[in-house]
Amino acid sequence: MLKDLNNLPLRTKAIAFAIALGTVPVLLIGITNYISSVQQSRQALADAKESLAATLGDKVGRFMFERYGDVQVLANLSILANPEKTSGITPQQKQATLDRYMNIYGVYDSIAVADVSGRTILQTTGEAISGLGEQDYFKAALQTKQAVISPPNKSPSNGKYYVFIASPIVNVNTNRVTGVVRTRIPVENLDAIARIDASTLSESSKAAAAAEYHLIGPDGKFFVATEKEQIGRDAKSDFSKFAQIQAGNKVASVVDIDRIDKAKQLISYAPVSQIQGMPNLNWSVILAEDTATLYAGEWRLLLNLLLGTGITALLASALAVVFANRTTKLIQAIATSIASSSTEIAATVEQQERTVSQQASSVSQTTTTMEELGASSRQSAEQAEASTNGASQALNLAEKGTQSVHQTLTGMTTLKEQVNAIAQQIIRLSEQTGQIGSVSSLVGNLANQTNMLALNAAVEAARAGENGKGFGVVAGEIRKLADQSKKSSEKINTLVADIQAAINTTVMVTDEGTKKVDRSMELTQGTAQIFTGVADSVNNVFLNSQQISLSAKQQAIAVQQVVAAMNSINLGAKESASGITQVKTSTQQLKDAAQILKTVV
Repeated sequence: MLKDLNNLPLRTKAIAFAIALGTVPVLLIGITNYISSVQQSRQALADAKESLAATLGDKVGRFMFERYGDVQVLANLSILANPEKTSGITPQQKQATLDRYMNIYGVYDSIAVADVSGRTILQTTGEAISGLGEQDYFKAALQTKQAVISPPNKSPSNGKYYVFIASPIVNVNTNRVTGVVRTRIPVENLDAIARIDASTLSESSKAAAAAEYHLIGPDGKFFVATEKEQIGRDAKSDFSKFAQIQAGNKVASVVDIDRIDKAKQLISYAPVSQIQGMPNLNWSVILAEDTATLYAGEWRLLLNLLLGTGITALLASALAVVFANRTTKLIQAIATSIASSSTEIAATVEQQERTVSQQASSVSQTTTTMEELGASSRQSAEQAEASTNGASQALNLAEKGTQSVHQTLTGMTTLKEQVNAIAQQIIRLSEQTGQIGSVSSLVGNLANQTNMLALNAAVEAARAGENGKGFGVVAGEIRKLADQSKKSSEKINTLVADIQAAINTTVMVTDEGTKKVDRSMELTQGTAQIFTGVADSVNNVFLNSQQISLSAKQQAIAVQQVVAAMNSINLGAKESASGITQVKTSTQQLKDAAQILKTVV
């Protein structure tokens, strides 16, 4: 298929393109407008139906509120609330009064009054009413002492649905509940309320007036409906999405399928209005209409779209033929001119290709030479950097040696000071030892004198006889002590002499150590001066090596930059050569295309 299209003449393709260009945008715009119009139309219809459903819910709510007021009016009638005052009125007259009220309201088919036991004491004309006391609404009215509205109930006797409204009767004199009045509304009377009168609607809402209406009770079942067979059915069984919209308890619309008709319908839901002062009915309203009927106007819109697109396509086709003829002639002239120019360009490009190839060869040779120079420069830079590292290590070692010498010198100075301090201490010890020797000699002399005194005392005691015997004993003891003191003094003198000899030896050794420390300090100072000179020399070597390394690196970087530039030039030359080759090829292709274009046109 695509192959056949490629073989078509350019004139035919131009006509087809012009038709598509004129038709497709119109078609797209029409489809967009159609979709937008359909969406707006459906939203407007949904809004109109929701408005009708809300109006119907409000209408039903107001109607029931009025009925709620009716029963309270009946409960306050004097014939019921003030029996003492109306005791003269006969039962027939009371019945006539109830009949008159029922006819005035026109919505009830029965009104009945029962006492608190549930016994019927008064009713409107008709079949006798009994069993009121058994009804839930009757019990609720007595229990709450307020009016109540029953849910729609199906009568077991006739199968019809009724709504009951009951209100307690309070005696105005005793303020006691004396009975209950109840009214009965056939749900058929609500049918007229629920029916939609199109004449009262606006133009935008009349399209939704044909919808089927439904009233749903608290049990979820229909008790009023357009199709009578739906009454009593569960709304959830007929509309699958009823539970979904009911849960929202607000006005809403949804497309659903009626399970009875099997037709797709637009369902609009609204709760019956809750009016203040009236119990919550818990009723709801549903309006349903087939989407086929509701959206019938969309087909007319689609038909108009197709008709407009067809007319546009015809006009575009006529204009396309005219413009295609003019365009093909112009293209033929241009194709001839392109073919001539392509031949001239091809010759020029071929000459430029040869020149660029020669330039690329020269640049490639220069790049190779610069790469060799770059390698040499990098090697020199590496050697210079290695020399710098060695000089740096030597400088660090020299600095560490200098620091060690200074530390040794400091230690020797400290040692000298400590040796001098020891010498001073030894001298003071020698002096103190001499003093001890003097004291010990003095003690020896005292011991000798004491011994002589003790000897004399013993002689004198012997002369004294018995009286001097005790003194002689004391003198003997003193002599013994004197002998011991003399011996101790001699030992101390011996020890002091030994200490003196040791101290003298120590003094000599200390003097010799001090001299050796002085000689070591002189040698260490000389070594420190030598290390300082070595460090200065190594530092100069390090600075020179660093400068050489930096210069070598800069030279290597410069060579690399030159190599990069040459590579860029070389790449540019190769790209230029490749580009010229491509231009040459493109020129040939352009020439061939011009020939093909002339053939196609």
